[in-house]
Amino acid sequence: MEKLTDNQSKVEVWLKDMERRVEPTWKRLGLPEAPDVMESGREIGIIILDNIIPHKLVQHLEGRLKQVKVAEDGSVSCLDVASEEPQPMNGAVEHGMMTLQLLSHLPIEMNGHSHVGLIPAATFIMLSEYEPKKIEEGLTWILERQEEWNVQILLNLMVPNTREMGAMKLTAEDPLVQAMQPALQAGLLIVAANGNTLAHNNLHPSDFLVVGGYDDCGASDPQLHRRHSAVPWGMNGDGNVRPDVLAPFSYLPVPYCEVKSSQRVFSFFGGSCGAAALVTGVCAKLLARYPELDVQSLKRMLVQNGDLLLNEAIPAMKINFSKAVEKMGIVLRGQDPYSIAPEKESVAVVMRARTLTELIEEKKITREELWQQLNDESPVVRKTVISYGLKAPMNELERKKYWDYFRTSQREDGERIAWLYQLLINAPSGELDQWMELLNEQELEITLCVKIYLGMNFSDAPEIPYHPDPDPEFIALTTNSVLDWYKEK
Repeated sequence: MEKLTDNQSKVEVWLKDMERRVEPTWKRLGLPEAPDVMESGREIGIIILDNIIPHKLVQHLEGRLKQVKVAEDGSVSCLDVASEEPQPMNGAVEHGMMTLQLLSHLPIEMNGHSHVGLIPAATFIMLSEYEPKKIEEGLTWILERQEEWNVQILLNLMVPNTREMGAMKLTAEDPLVQAMQPALQAGLLIVAANGNTLAHNNLHPSDFLVVGGYDDCGASDPQLHRRHSAVPWGMNGDGNVRPDVLAPFSYLPVPYCEVKSSQRVFSFFGGSCGAAALVTGVCAKLLARYPELDVQSLKRMLVQNGDLLLNEAIPAMKINFSKAVEKMGIVLRGQDPYSIAPEKESVAVVMRARTLTELIEEKKITREELWQQLNDESPVVRKTVISYGLKAPMNELERKKYWDYFRTSQREDGERIAWLYQLLINAPSGELDQWMELLNEQELEITLCVKIYLGMNFSDAPEIPYHPDPDPEFIALTTNSVLDWYKEK
């Protein structure tokens, strides 16, 4: 690497190197060739729960990119986004723009690879609402035009259980799940992001095609693929194991569309939203090619015909487009409906967690009794105790106790990071030494918590750039400037 003057430029050099090496998303998903700009996903309508603005990167979608919003009085507006005057990028829409670009961007040639959106010929309806009532009203309005736009898929980027972290309930009781009912009743395939933290407890319902992720190091070679440290998997409140499928979780290249200026050609998207967008693209491509496919057959085809992660005990398979297509005839003749039955051994765990959730909500359990529930054998129950019952520490004595539990809890089941998120609430500036010590672990989620802590308490601290790359070497690179600042402080 060239000699650099500051840490940020080192991160840029790392990303520029990844830009040269990263393979196109279509190749990493098992597609045999690059998607055709004029044909891939043609005449398939997709609803995306995210924000968007008019921009030069979407102008080729004129007539095929709508933005739907719901006003406080319930009235609905619809904007033909690509026909409007382009606006400069802003942070509020980066996420939505990158999601859309994964699916729709025009070809970019880089080091012998053709990078292109998975379904650039599709129609996209961005529903830019985040409250359940407005989502339901927006979906109802869109589905009145389902035939006109041939709407077949809803990409749900509202990750589960963020409002009631740790609670375990029947998924049908979740207001966001209830808001999706118009889409389910209309026969849409709902593709859902499974979340980006092991602290998640109650996961999406089995009605959704739920997408988790894995670290593929930006390459299609399965020998490089490994479990991603921030990807949750486990049970929902109905006892179903989630997610259904896995897709690449980091270094997903799209045309550069960040607010910060850079000499890079690509921005890198990632996380479960990026993974879910990729699976949405695969589904739309298949529906366009095989219009006789129904939602249940499509789910079954993808879930049962993927690839297992090597040397990893994760039941969900990696998406493999070519392998799924090979089994097309068998799938279309199949009589068995797609379903995931709850595992027998999980039912008792889920019932304990649901009962505990009810006791917490009804204030029928004391804080002392909650501490005793940490002796439960299941991390699902323990996470309910931590994130939904105990929540933030009540005093300095409890803060010390939380830190002790954090240090002794298991990393793999999410309990450890659940403790850290509670310690983050109202974390005092006097704990700087403890939080900075965590950077030595070079672990993605822990580093993110330190980033949040510094933002809360130390405006003069250098910003830690966030990318969902779990490589300890890269994480160390992103935190060097903060460690230098800490030494001087």
